[in-house]
Amino acid sequence: MDALEMNMGMVSARKADISGQLEQEERRPGKKRKREVDAWMRRARSLEDQVHKLGRKVRERRFFSCLVLADQVSGLATEVDKLHEKGRFDNCLTLDVKPARGYELQPGELVGQASQTKRNEIWDCLMNEEVLRVGIWGQAGVGKTFLAKHIHDQIVQHCPRFDGAYLVTVSQQGTVGMIQTDIANYLELDLTEVSCVYWGARLKKALQGRRLLFILDDVGKYYSLKEVGIPLERNGCKVIVASRSSDVCKQMNCHKLVHVASLAG
Repeated sequence: MDALEMNMGMVSARKADISGQLEQEERRPGKKRKREVDAWMRRARSLEDQVHKLGRKVRERRFFSCLVLADQVSGLATEVDKLHEKGRFDNCLTLDVKPARGYELQPGELVGQASQTKRNEIWDCLMNEEVLRVGIWGQAGVGKTFLAKHIHDQIVQHCPRFDGAYLVTVSQQGTVGMIQTDIANYLELDLTEVSCVYWGARLKKALQGRRLLFILDDVGKYYSLKEVGIPLERNGCKVIVASRSSDVCKQMNCHKLVHVASLAG
């Protein structure tokens, strides 16, 4: 059992090294971990748990014969040795993938001077590096979402300032966890690896160094962007908050407010 635990310790150390290396590589845009690496990490975690439980059985030895325990130890030792051999990954841990700017929403043609004026006003705010949060407010049905989708598509199609854009529809019963899950799906990030307590920290780490625009649409109450995990900084991520209430936009510390009364005309 001692030899098994010692070999498992080597695998665990290798897992920690791989985890640290992945953390560094995945911070860079266009990098995604290989599936074989992900599978190896999951198997290592599973074996850690099995070895721990078996060690406890060996120490207690109440209801198990020595022969049965010896067979289990031998079988696990073989698996651990094989896993250790497979954990070299000399040809790197990640793949180069083309960063997705996002999917076009195609809201329809922007018609009328009022629409153009409001779109340009929002765009000018986003291009100002000092403005990290923009609030769009007005009554239901005046065209806030329509404008936001046009801004979204303009960034997705081509905008050197941003790497991409993503629109999150926040329901009236929305929670921080729901927003985090939506953003994680866009980032192709598995939050189930950690407790929900750490989701914000996990998102923040994944978004560090990225230049993305997040549009939170139909926001009906205050949400802490820090709790959500969106890091806002110059030459980094920015947020548009679309709400029926200017007070909500102010509570979320929007640096600029754009009032949409009507897009007609």
